[in-house]
Amino acid sequence: NAVEEWFERNLGLDLTLPMLKTAPALSLFVNGVVNSLILIAGALGATLGFAIACGFALGSEWRLLRWTARIVTVTLQSSPIVLTLVIAAAVANAIVPYSSAVAIVAAILALGLSNGSNAGQAVSEAVVSLHHEGRHAGAGLFIQALARSATSIVSFLVNAAKGTPIASFIGAPELLSALTDITSFSSGRVTTYCLLLVFYTVVVMIVVWLCGKLRDWLERGEVRA
Repeated sequence: NAVEEWFERNLGLDLTLPMLKTAPALSLFVNGVVNSLILIAGALGATLGFAIACGFALGSEWRLLRWTARIVTVTLQSSPIVLTLVIAAAVANAIVPYSSAVAIVAAILALGLSNGSNAGQAVSEAVVSLHHEGRHAGAGLFIQALARSATSIVSFLVNAAKGTPIASFIGAPELLSALTDITSFSSGRVTTYCLLLVFYTVVVMIVVWLCGKLRDWLERGEVRA
């Protein structure tokens, strides 16, 4: 209350912080922040993992593996992310009972598949270009392909991080969902969603910085090769 009064008295801003005024709201807020960070970290890891797997499969010399990966990739690229998210949640709920953890895992897999398939296609195209340059197949060639497609991989990693709030669509208890619940029984909707914007802006900036380090490391690997 003192902070709100200070902002109104000195800056003329009607600041409202409902997530800090009651124990249930604070609990929702803290859990939302933690779950969002878990979701972002999981989406980044899943995107990178699926990018490597799809890139390897799409660039494979085994025709069956290559065509299977191509069909899956085209399907994922043609499907809206919301539909992919809903299907992932439906499959997960058919296997295990619904819970917050299941919703988070389903969102991680959907984001990873959607962004990883696109990044994997960039890796496979780099493999093809290296073949045309006379490079021989092997682990070294695939590492060079990862380095050559580093910029594309990084862009889809950032997209995965920015897309995590969509997990609230299937009931994942991340920060957007938590703040929506908080504003349903309190005021301060504008301030609440501005804080949400600041949170994701800061997180995405950190992700961009880390991904830049990853890109530099991959590109140094290509130079050494």
